[in-house]
Formats: sequence, structure tokens, C-alpha cells
Amino acid sequence: MDIYENISVFEILMGFNSRPCVHAHDNHEFFFCADGSGIQHLKDKTIKMMKNDFFFFPEGQLHIGNGTERVNCTGLVLNIKESLLLKLTENDYEFGKLLSILTNNSLSGKNKINLSDHGKHELKKIFHEMIYEKKNRMTGYNLAARSLLQRFLIVIAREAKLNLAQNIKLRATSKDKIKEVCSFMESNYMYRINVEQIAKLADLSRSHFHAIFNKTTGKTLIKYLNEIRVGKAIGFLQESGMDLEEISSSCGFTSLSHFYLVFRKETGKKPGDFRKKI
Repeated sequence: MDIYENISVFEILMGFNSRPCVHAHDNHEFFFCADGSGIQHLKDKTIKMMKNDFFFFPEGQLHIGNGTERVNCTGLVLNIKESLLLKLTENDYEFGKLLSILTNNSLSGKNKINLSDHGKHELKKIFHEMIYEKKNRMTGYNLAARSLLQRFLIVIAREAKLNLAQNIKLRATSKDKIKEVCSFMESNYMYRINVEQIAKLADLSRSHFHAIFNKTTGKTLIKYLNEIRVGKAIGFLQESGMDLEEISSSCGFTSLSHFYLVFRKETGKKPGDFRKKI
């Protein structure tokens, strides 16, 4: 997919129009006032625009930018469809909530997004980099465009003064942390894993980790890990010609006797019972 066929990014110099005519797009528009000053006209109101002001106009909203009689306005514009935004963010929950907040604010006339000074600096730089990439189309420009757009969205998410903590779950909950360590064990079951290591990964004390893990999964850590390892061992027994000692080692068991003990406890059977009969 050529990203630049699906977005429009450019710099525009706006003079003064005494009779501005509002219009709407079939995509979202981000507008950054890079220099000068002007006015953003909506259907039923106007918003003054100064240097480094940043605006969002959702799909379908009537608007138009304008300079003033004394001063022109240099604008940096990004037009992008919501479907591409969501694809770039892989339908991320936090960004979905952020986009909803921006859209609702804009439809109520609050189109200006207040950014930190750092955010203003970063967005201006990213705008110019996107325009450069679009113009020069060097090798890897699609990757560069995707990366720049994601950086653009991250800056908005982190630097916009929208009281997002009241609307978006920014910190991982204990349940999120347990989900992360379960995923870690699914991928690293073959290595030595202990409670201290996993509790540290979850950024929880050992006692708190035990309580949260048991409440979330209904199992102890050792029980959960043993089930993963035995499940993997059964797969090897049924689908490979590996001997038992090799399977034991590959699944993270400390010894062959440990493998037999845990396997029998979890399944009620011996490993050999799962071998395919020839």
C-alpha cells in the first residue's frame, strides 16, 4: 500500500478572503499554524488562530482556514481517512478513545488542541519530514511515512492537554500485568522461570503477585507454568520422534524424573501413553 496515495500532507500559504466559504472533507484534517495568524471558520462560529496553534477537523465537519487582512497564515495540513488511522494504530484501545475525544470536542466547537511546547515543536518537525518524504519518495519511503504518522499520533496522545487520564486507562492494571506475564511464559516456557523473576516482570511484590495471579487465573504460578510445559510436551510426544529426555529438556523441566512427576500429576498418565501407536 502506498501510504501517500491515502493521505494528503502539504504546506499552504493562506491570504485573507473576505467571503470565506466553509467546506467538508471525507477524511479527518489536522491543521498546524506554522507561521502568522488567521481564523478558522466553522459553520456557526470562528476561532482565532495564532502561530503554533493546532486544530482537528473530523470527517464531515464544515470549516475553512483564513488569513487576516494584515497577516497571512502558513499552515501545515494532514488529511487522512479514519480507516488508515485505525490501521496504523492496529485498532489500539487508547488511540480509539483519543480519537473519539478529539471528534466529540471538535463537533462541539472545540477544534483547537492545546499542546505542550515540546508537542508543538515535535509536530511541526514531523509535518516537514512527512512533506519531505512525500516529495522525494526515496527507498523505504512507505516505511518512513508509516513511522512518521505513528510518531505524529503518539505526540498528540502524550502532549495534548485533554485530561486523558480521566478518559483513558493509561496505566496497566494488575489484570493487564498478569496477562503480560502469562504471554511471557507461553513464549519462554523452555527456560528457567521463577516467582521472583515473574513478579519483577509484573512490577509487583511477591506476595501481591501471588494474590493477583491466583485471583486472575484461578491457579498458582507453578500450576499455570506446569500446564503450559506439559501441553507442549504432549505436542512433541504426538508430533515428533524426540526421545523423552530431549522433550523434558525442551519443555523446561529440570530433570527427567521431574518431567515424569509433573506429567503424571497433570494428566494422570505416563508420557509414553501419548505416543502415537504405529
